[in-house]
Amino acid sequence: MTSTKELQRHEQENDFEQFYKKIETLVPELKKFMVGSLKAAENQGMLDRGFYNVIEMLDEVYLETFKSFSSETDATKLRRALFKKAIKKIEGKKEQDVPDDVTTHALLKTELKALSEDFTTEGDGDRILYNELDDISYRQKQGWSFEVYLDESLEKQLVKKLELDEASLLSNEKRQLLGVLYSTIPLRSRTVIELLVFGDQDTLEISEILGVPEEVVKRILFKVKERFKLL
Repeated sequence: MTSTKELQRHEQENDFEQFYKKIETLVPELKKFMVGSLKAAENQGMLDRGFYNVIEMLDEVYLETFKSFSSETDATKLRRALFKKAIKKIEGKKEQDVPDDVTTHALLKTELKALSEDFTTEGDGDRILYNELDDISYRQKQGWSFEVYLDESLEKQLVKKLELDEASLLSNEKRQLLGVLYSTIPLRSRTVIELLVFGDQDTLEISEILGVPEEVVKRILFKVKERFKLL
């Protein structure tokens, strides 16, 4: 496995090509995370198709890391730093304008309230969010006047990682509802989900990447899974 000593040697030799190859093996999940997050944003209309190049963005992350690399950085800190840089790149593409004086912790606490909305039950027994009753259920019965689909590969990753019922993908109606429910997750909370699903990070790793208590991450995951029970 790649060590930080190897990276340090390549950095000292100013050999970015070898540095790139080594660091790529250190965090193989990083590319998967960026691909999944950007593709999901594209599916939801947050990014225009062809507006981004994952490889170029990944190159930028690695180049920034190469320029700022320190021999005092251990592998764990380096992995966290790479994910932080990737998230910043993705948010830049989405043009999210978050004030510098607002912490991720504060934003996630606010979003938790949005994820705690009450559920109600329709006449046929289906559970639905109160504030989405008119929106989702009406359009569902009318044949959906708008479409929100995720790529099939992203859908399968979500279903597997969030331990959802695989029947969620058996019909277009269910796939549309999956896309709508995913798009209603607040932006910062969605980063938590994407780190878990696409980046293969556990709750402790996510908390360290985002700089928030692990309990907040666990609560967000719980609330999101509750939301997906609508499927």
